[in-house]
Amino acid sequence: MTRKQRVRAAIQHRETDVAPVGEWIIDYEPASLVLGRPTFLRGKADLAHALWAGRRDEIVESVKHDIVELTQRLDLDMVCVDLCWPKSIEYDPPEQVDEETWRDRHGNVFRYSELTRDLMILEEGEASYEPPRPDRFVDGEFRPDPSQLEVIEHVLAELGETHFVFAGMGDAGLPIYSALWVERDLMRLADDPDGFAAEHLAGYRAHAKRIPFFAKLGFDAVLVGDDYGFNAGPFVSPELFRRVYFPALQHICQVAHDNGVFLICHSCGNLRVILPQMIEAGIDVYQGIQPIEDIAGLKRDFGRDLCLWGGVSNHDLVVARPEEIRRQVVYAIENCAPGSGFILGSSHSITVHTPRQNIVAMLEAAGRHPQPAAPAAAHGS
Repeated sequence: MTRKQRVRAAIQHRETDVAPVGEWIIDYEPASLVLGRPTFLRGKADLAHALWAGRRDEIVESVKHDIVELTQRLDLDMVCVDLCWPKSIEYDPPEQVDEETWRDRHGNVFRYSELTRDLMILEEGEASYEPPRPDRFVDGEFRPDPSQLEVIEHVLAELGETHFVFAGMGDAGLPIYSALWVERDLMRLADDPDGFAAEHLAGYRAHAKRIPFFAKLGFDAVLVGDDYGFNAGPFVSPELFRRVYFPALQHICQVAHDNGVFLICHSCGNLRVILPQMIEAGIDVYQGIQPIEDIAGLKRDFGRDLCLWGGVSNHDLVVARPEEIRRQVVYAIENCAPGSGFILGSSHSITVHTPRQNIVAMLEAAGRHPQPAAPAAAHGS
């Protein structure tokens, strides 16, 4: 059974030789530890500064080779690859305000987080921090700039026949993140749920128009992600979820299936009460399963209709000892692998501060044979 066949069988609830193993995201720090060298892969603040410095070609070379080697060294069945940075775009370097803060010419203010190694939006300016891009659609069909395909073409050539390949379909840009949308969106939901629902559906319709392009390239799946909640439960009631989010999710699932690819849904939060609607909408794989949801309980109650991807707390991957990681792997496989419909992985992603020995413990407990480089990798780029 090839790795691609293994994952496809798990999603379709057919028996597999062993439980598939995969990760959506591996941050640059643990990736560097595995590779034995610095990488721009998921480079966070380092990557942003490199883009501002005009090092786009160097970044692309790092990312395309490091994705392949990392997947092979970790003995993974799946690989996520997306569009990269177009050659035509230049990123204006911002002004440094203090040791942790930068401001661009539009008034956007970025603050560095030592905890996550991200640059976060502190204040929004008068225009986006991303430079404008040319229209990616030609006669209604998605057509990105050829330079955006450099990483995808390399990964498909190296791993496309053997591994399960999926994409988030987003445009690569500055890795700068914001939490300002949470309050804004929740207030909009409260004030005008129907208006919010219409905008959300329009956004998903536009995003779904990219799916035929990725399907023709040979991708096995596409991933969409919206955070629907937090540990206490969803942001909205099941009734409001059906009114606001369900139509958009159902639409993009239908387009994916019409184009012969699976739909992976990433969403943070304790979503048990809305999971039946997510299944009804048509998702094939649920990724981002929080430990509080109890993946064994989800398997018991929803495993006939859904492939679950997770089982190991990404928080514990950072702070726990290897024996605890191995225990979680055994628990997840024993409770979720029977009957198929299960992919082992972290509860979200492998983040910065994750020690090398915990990554190795997780994979070895799953019966894999990781081959990380000698433990002398530098952090950062």
